[in-house]
Amino acid sequence: MREYQEKYIANLRQVFQLNAPPASIPQDGAAYARERAGRAEEIRRLSEENTRLLRRELFPILDNIVSAGEKDVRSLQLFAAALQDRGAYLDLVLCYSLHSALITYARHWNKRDMLIRELYQGAMALFYMQDILMSAQQTPYQWKLRMLFGEAASYIKQYDQIEDMETRGYIHRAMGNLALASSGLNHEDGLRKMTAIRRSLRFLNDPVYHEKSPGLPWELYIYKSHQERTTALGLLRAGENDPQVLREVMESAEYVMDQQREAARERGQTPALRWQYAYEAAQYHCGVRPLSYLLGWMEQVYMERDERDYSPEGIYRNMFLPALYAAYFEGDPEHRAKKKEIMGLMYRRMTKYVRRMPDNQLSESTQKNLLACLNSFVEYPDGILEKDFILELVACRNPDGYVSSRMAAEIGVMLTDLALEQEPQLLAGALGCRNGQEAAARREELRTFVYEGCMLHNVGVMSFQHFVRRIGRSWLEEEKEMYQCHVYSGEVMLSQSESTRPYRWAALGHHRFYDGSGGYPEEYCREADPNPMLTDLISAAVHLVRLLDDRMHLTSRPLSLEEALTQIRADGGTRLAPHWARLLCELEPRLRVYLKDGQAKAYEEVFALLRLRE
Repeated sequence: MREYQEKYIANLRQVFQLNAPPASIPQDGAAYARERAGRAEEIRRLSEENTRLLRRELFPILDNIVSAGEKDVRSLQLFAAALQDRGAYLDLVLCYSLHSALITYARHWNKRDMLIRELYQGAMALFYMQDILMSAQQTPYQWKLRMLFGEAASYIKQYDQIEDMETRGYIHRAMGNLALASSGLNHEDGLRKMTAIRRSLRFLNDPVYHEKSPGLPWELYIYKSHQERTTALGLLRAGENDPQVLREVMESAEYVMDQQREAARERGQTPALRWQYAYEAAQYHCGVRPLSYLLGWMEQVYMERDERDYSPEGIYRNMFLPALYAAYFEGDPEHRAKKKEIMGLMYRRMTKYVRRMPDNQLSESTQKNLLACLNSFVEYPDGILEKDFILELVACRNPDGYVSSRMAAEIGVMLTDLALEQEPQLLAGALGCRNGQEAAARREELRTFVYEGCMLHNVGVMSFQHFVRRIGRSWLEEEKEMYQCHVYSGEVMLSQSESTRPYRWAALGHHRFYDGSGGYPEEYCREADPNPMLTDLISAAVHLVRLLDDRMHLTSRPLSLEEALTQIRADGGTRLAPHWARLLCELEPRLRVYLKDGQAKAYEEVFALLRLRE
């Protein structure tokens, strides 16, 4: 690799570590806030350096890729491989950009083997970008995934002309991974996924290809295809009952389980739990076992867990199993009522488990397990409420995010109080209040709503936390578009439970401009929001905190309060509701007092919460 590439990667690793939550619970909130501000300054320095490196050394080559020399192309391939880091992706979007450029180069110069490899590698990077967005139920890259994998797979027609065994392997892998381009849990996507796997297995099991390419790991390819087909259990949980799909899922679950048992015997261990679950669940969905048996098996497996085990197996047992368990209650009030106690136990223990998790264990897959639990949360009126469960998890895994929301909540309540003191009519219609007088009479209810709305508005960022933590340069356009999907993720998460549903509008609309001229997403409609004036208020409070927050400024410093309020005034009537912008500026004396130690106190609060649960 080139010197700038090695420096870039070293800076990325340092940014990732600087972005880490504290390894142990700090004792002094003010000291931690100062230390964090120092880390934010260092992140800005590294990000600025990385941005300069890319603009000076990399982007000129990518802008004229077809004219690049062989040494430059080879260095780009090595750089992309280093960024891919064996699937860990130090810089996911830049890695995809490199592969896209190399695809253009290979296509222009008719380098077939290189093109096949780059199509596959580019598609894999794109798949992980798409995977991040699944919690938001957004699939903007599916069509492109299908094109890239499909084009690489289409070279099966030229198989005999391709001599390189590795390239032939990429053709088979691309053919199998076409299933990844149909990852939605709907009937059409499901059938496309199953068709892709069916076709891939036909080629993989064809002895003619085994004879042509004896050096390829055929058994591994077949095994991976059967593993992928068992993921169609999500379709079955969603209600798919096509007989062929049921049969094929059962066949694959049995195939994988047989392989797992054999490998486990050789190691003197037991089969991996996720494949044991796939086998047991497939039997239920195919009518071999009743639901009561499956749930009983899952309960037994859960109770055998080790709450200190943070291996992949331990994480699956402690985090993902409760999510799967809860998913079987949808539409079944009888089982839901019967399982109240065990669900409460699982949620309490999961909070403790997540709080104790070492930061370096919080991988993308771990986050997916956590989000799966939130997205299948079963709420009981007299049990653990999802809003409390979410806030505990935010406090556990992202104290900085908790503090930002806590500061916004404090400012939002100040803004509510000022409005009720001076212009209560601004809150007419909020929570059904018929006029300003009624709003003033329901002060505490309004204050509570604003407080909780500010605390929950950014919960969708949990889906993007690991992704954002790795960005150590100016954002690329794809990253901005991906991050904007956190509003959809938040809305999905908050829409499912009674305690969180009222706040879904704040999650969806807090970045949308008041006058509709900008911001995102366009799907937020003020007319459909039952409390648009409260969403506007929350948006103003969180916008101010965002302007002040040093974590939000990778390549520029945060604003002072005076500068931030100047920006708030300028945003009044466009980005922000003019009356909330005006009242927020009137709060300047109170804000100055609060901001002297407000952040430090918020950190003290979150650290105290963590100590209480030790």
